[in-house]
Amino acid sequence: MTRFGAGFIGGLSTPGNDAFTKILLHMDGSNGGTTFTDVAVGGAAKTWTPTNATTSTSSPKFGSASLVTSAGYVTTPDHADFTLGSSDFTVDFWFNSNGTSGVVGLAGQMNSVGSTASASIAISRTSGGLIFAEVHRPSGISNFLSTTSVNGTSAWNHVALVRSGTTLRLFINGIQEASTSIPDAVNDRSNNWSVGRIGDNTSFTASSCKFDEFRLSVGIARWTSNFTPPVAAYS
Repeated sequence: MTRFGAGFIGGLSTPGNDAFTKILLHMDGSNGGTTFTDVAVGGAAKTWTPTNATTSTSSPKFGSASLVTSAGYVTTPDHADFTLGSSDFTVDFWFNSNGTSGVVGLAGQMNSVGSTASASIAISRTSGGLIFAEVHRPSGISNFLSTTSVNGTSAWNHVALVRSGTTLRLFINGIQEASTSIPDAVNDRSNNWSVGRIGDNTSFTASSCKFDEFRLSVGIARWTSNFTPPVAAYS
C-alpha cells in the first residue's frame, strides 16, 4: 500500500504534517538565513540550532529555500518524541550532494565519537554515492540497509527509511532498494538529533550539501511499497 499519511497529493502541497509528525523542517527562509523552524504538528515545539549551515534560495527542492551546509548541520536536543521503541516510523527527506563526494553524515542520533551503542538511527552517504542507513537495537544488534541508486552529485534525491511491523525498508526516489527484518525495539538514546551530521558525531559532518523537507514520523509507516515521491512541501 502506498500513501502520504492521509489524504492525497494536491497541486501546491502534500498532506503529511499530521499527528504522527514529530519533526518537519521545510528549510525555508532568506538567503543566508539561520532560522530553522520546526512546524511539526504532532509533537512538542523544538529548537534547531545551526552550525555552519544556512538557508539558501539557490535551487531549493520546494518552497523559498533549502538547508545548505558548509561542513555544518542543524541540531536539536533529544526529546521523548524521538523514542521509537517497536513502533512503525518513517524518516524521509530530500538530499542533494551539491557537487561534493566522499563520506558525509546525513541525519540521525549518536554520540560525539560515533559509538554504535549510542545510536538510534544513523543515515550517511559514503564514497561512490552509497546511501547507508543503520538502525540500532538494545540487544546490541544493528540493522544495515544500503544502495548506490542515487541520482548524481548535483541532483535532488528523496530518501525514506521506513519501519512497518518487523520490516525495515530503504527507499530512494520512491523505489525500494533494500529491506531487512527488525524483530525488536530501536535504541532510546539521549544524544542530539541532527541533520547534516549524525547526532553529535563530529566525524563526516556534511560538506557543501543541501537538504529540504526533513520529516520524522512516529507511529506510521508512510510507505510499504514503491511510490511516487512527494511533488510539493508537506502541509
